[in-house]
Amino acid sequence: MTNRSKTEFRGFSGWFGHPSGLLGACACAALLAFSAGPARADFDLEPGDQVTVSLTGLADLSIDATIDAHGNVNLQWLGEFPAQGQSLDRLEQMVRQEAAGKIVKQYDTNGEIYIIQLDGDEIEITRNGYRPIIIGGDVARTGQIDFRPTITAREAVALAGGVRSRLLADDVTIDPIQLLRWQTAYGQAALQHAHGLAQIWRASTEILQDEDLPPPAPHQVKVSAKVLTELIEEQIKIRKINQENEAGERAFFEDAAEQATERESILEEQKFELGKALAADEEEEARVISLTERGLTAGSRLADTRRTTVLSATRLLEVEEDLAATGLVLTRLKRDREQYEQERTLRLLQERRAAGLEVRDASVQMDTISKYLAGASSEIGTEDLITDIDYEVTIYRVVDGQLQALPAEKLTRLLPGDSLDIAVQEVAGDVPLTE
Repeated sequence: MTNRSKTEFRGFSGWFGHPSGLLGACACAALLAFSAGPARADFDLEPGDQVTVSLTGLADLSIDATIDAHGNVNLQWLGEFPAQGQSLDRLEQMVRQEAAGKIVKQYDTNGEIYIIQLDGDEIEITRNGYRPIIIGGDVARTGQIDFRPTITAREAVALAGGVRSRLLADDVTIDPIQLLRWQTAYGQAALQHAHGLAQIWRASTEILQDEDLPPPAPHQVKVSAKVLTELIEEQIKIRKINQENEAGERAFFEDAAEQATERESILEEQKFELGKALAADEEEEARVISLTERGLTAGSRLADTRRTTVLSATRLLEVEEDLAATGLVLTRLKRDREQYEQERTLRLLQERRAAGLEVRDASVQMDTISKYLAGASSEIGTEDLITDIDYEVTIYRVVDGQLQALPAEKLTRLLPGDSLDIAVQEVAGDVPLTE
């Protein structure tokens, strides 16, 4: 996404008025309506979004464009199209319809020109940039943040350098912004630590094929029980998907082996019958040879008998070749099945090892930050400073053409173009560092 100049600003309350005047009686309903984040896999196009138009086999004709303030996108020789409020698929459909029948001139390696008439299916449109998120209020760095799908309010705060607190005294020698950055970093490390433990548990249950292995317990992590439960449920979903894929692979091997075994049985029966037929033909040939030598039958009968014997021997040889090939197929299937199981185990071991390294790195980071936080809290004179800081999130979003202020939670997923106002508050009681 193209970087844009960052504009520093103070909180939003001076621009939009006090949030309470906008929310009214529907504040709770609005929170429930969007706190889980967008349900769609993608978002409709709006001014500021960036798209790329590609033509199959014509890389030189690809087009990068940005949707302008009027909601249109200029795709050069393909024309200008209304894009605001359209899905990416709908825009692609409109461009394909417009491009159908257009003539494209190209030069080959010899410098000769050739003409291509488009039918529209060669065109593919992808999104390569979203409208940025604007964050202000009690954060270390106000300004723009690049949007990415599934980004949450908490992640946006972290990208803005964490929150800054008005609760800290100005004459404290410890930099309050740095202190809060340590707090944010500790929370991220704690989440990474818990995520790694959940991954190790899931990989172990798959390696041992034992779903009764106990998952990480709350006392083993520094996140809340709710977050730990969500992490474990996520790993259970991953395990279920892996099991379904593995069941499909094993079913393929079993079906193929069953078919090959059945064919092998049929060929064995054919081989037995052809063997008996060949023995009978050879016995008949020996009898005809004896009759011919004594002059009791014509020589032409001996030639016919030998042809019959050769035909039976040929058919038996073909069946034996098919039988050998089928045996080779069974051997390869067995080898491929063993290789698949080995690769599966190796993949799970690598996942568990990577998760173990993640847990180790997070533990080291948590230990280091804890020492910084302990020293800072001691100098300031309160050991509860770390857990006494919390913040509220208000999202300003255009809904049906109207700017609305919506209360949000830290895990609320953001939309392109959202504006965030972060307000630090004091909370009572002991809360987990990672919520």
